Amino acid sequence: MHEAESMPDPNPTEPPVRYLFIVARNHPDMLEQVKERLRGDNRIEVIADRRYGERRRSAVPREPDRRGVDRRRPTRVRDDLSIYPTLVVQKRVESYAELQQKVAASARETQELREENGRLRVELASLGERLEALLSADAAFKADAIAHLTQAEEAAGALIARFRALTCAPPDEEPHDRSG
Repeated sequence: MHEAESMPDPNPTEPPVRYLFIVARNHPDMLEQVKERLRGDNRIEVIADRRYGERRRSAVPREPDRRGVDRRRPTRVRDDLSIYPTLVVQKRVESYAELQQKVAASARETQELREENGRLRVELASLGERLEALLSADAAFKADAIAHLTQAEEAAGALIARFRALTCAPPDEEPHDRSG
């Protein structure tokens, strides 16, 4: 199936395609010309005729024929692509009931999305509060760690000073007997 290139719809409230411009399959050059000429018109979809002869495969009817009579409309001369190379037809418009069903489905989906949005907002607020608590705890931990490191540095400095004092004693002094 050859379809017109999809262009963004400038007016989303209108249906994007209202008409089919059908080109006979034996005119591929015309198909490309029409596509080029109508590019950008979102109301018209240009396609090649996809029909190919009779759909029923056998000319001999099978017993019993469940399909009944052929339901296709007889071809009018102006609709015959073997005579005229192009045909413009209006696409099927949805019924009021179909549109009502779509509106109801959209309303349900909108309500579900609103509920999900509300749930996500509550969850986001909760996560924000947890993040603030973690940041506060992290700051307190860092302050505590800095205080401990400062005390450790001071204690290490005092030990180093005392060690130097003990190891660097003048040679004429006798070391004190610590045993007793």
